[in-house]
Amino acid sequence: MRTRLIDTTVGVINARDALILNKLAMDRFPREVELSLNLATELASNISTDERYIDISFIFKNVVKFGLCGLDYFNENVLDTCFCEVIDSDFLNQQKTLVEKGFKHYFLESYDEVIEVVAQEYNLILPEGLRRADEKMDKSN
Repeated sequence: MRTRLIDTTVGVINARDALILNKLAMDRFPREVELSLNLATELASNISTDERYIDISFIFKNVVKFGLCGLDYFNENVLDTCFCEVIDSDFLNQQKTLVEKGFKHYFLESYDEVIEVVAQEYNLILPEGLRRADEKMDKSN
């Protein structure tokens, strides 16, 4: 299995210590999975905040595959970073219609868990007022 890192709104999230899973919520209709996590800001490459930790959420939409595995029991040692996409996914290669509809195969690694999701899209929800490191603060106010 080959993976590639995903450069999110907060940049690349590095090291398994960067994320701690707080809560997992699944909705059947629509098929969504929401992961509420605690992010160590120093391990995200593009955040500008004085806070050491912030609460974030990943919301995956139109989920067709989901799995959670304790990190100690995850057999693959191929994840590039905490959040990555599987290249040439065996699952998606067997389901060509999903590829045509834009589905992607993701892995998200937290401190104690590895989460696998195949979904059509995801959203990263950040705290109000959080700035990316490359954004300039408006000093006119």
